[in-house]
Amino acid sequence: MATTAQAQLTSTVPTAPGVADIKVDPSKLLDVARVVEEQVNTLQDKLRLRLGELHIDTPSSDTISTASVDSWNELIADGDQSYAKRVRDYIEGLRTLVEQLRTAAERYTVSDADKAATFGDRGVHPA
Repeated sequence: MATTAQAQLTSTVPTAPGVADIKVDPSKLLDVARVVEEQVNTLQDKLRLRLGELHIDTPSSDTISTASVDSWNELIADGDQSYAKRVRDYIEGLRTLVEQLRTAAERYTVSDADKAATFGDRGVHPA
């Protein structure tokens, strides 16, 4: 009885597509890469304009002001784990994604051309 229930359950669960089932249009990859790159450029421009505003100067030389501002600058603007560093890393990650998309589009184009070449001329020829 357990095998019947398992068979019924298995038949209702869709299977993941195999590699051969996925078709990729290289031009769509390039379109995605272009859109992501435009957004990355916009984000980087905003960061360039605003990054200087994240770093603040100490308003006075007392201990509390100095310690507070140093902590702020470390966490937000200057530190290795700062907000600004994370945003820069995010931008770099998006730029890497853009390059990966372009490389994938190129590989798919070459792959399709290679596949077509292996089959030779299979067109319909007039008699």
